[in-house]
Amino acid sequence: MKISPSENSRINWGTGILIGIIVFVLISVTMTIIFMTQDVDLVTDKYYEKSLQYQQEIDKQSRTKSLDEEVTFNFNGQVINILFPSTYLDKNISGEIYFYRPSNPKLDFKLPLEINEEGNQIILVKDFEKGFWRVKLNWTMNGNGYYNERAITIN
Repeated sequence: MKISPSENSRINWGTGILIGIIVFVLISVTMTIIFMTQDVDLVTDKYYEKSLQYQQEIDKQSRTKSLDEEVTFNFNGQVINILFPSTYLDKNISGEIYFYRPSNPKLDFKLPLEINEEGNQIILVKDFEKGFWRVKLNWTMNGNGYYNERAITIN
């Protein structure tokens, strides 16, 4: 005796193709709706002006690489410590720290560079949004511009 499914429980090939097309169209429409409702932000609103300043940034980066001692970024998950070498402390240092959030430009902000007598600036990250950040240090020493950048992930 051979057991086979009843004729009523089988799906013929035409119905299978129709179900496949309907599922494909539903997935396509759903994905289109999801993608169309997403916020799409440019990396920066003033991208043309930023591109003109790019050469200046390249010059600052090459000047930074030519320094005898590097400015270091230390991040332990709770504190960002920016440390200037002791040989730089007698020089006129000023600048700003730019916190850039690629996924949400509304969270971007700047802080003034305010190093203490030991040559470091400590920044608490407890109020920062969790996720990926770029910390950009734009600073001048004795009238020359310098630039450092570090990527961090806050958990």
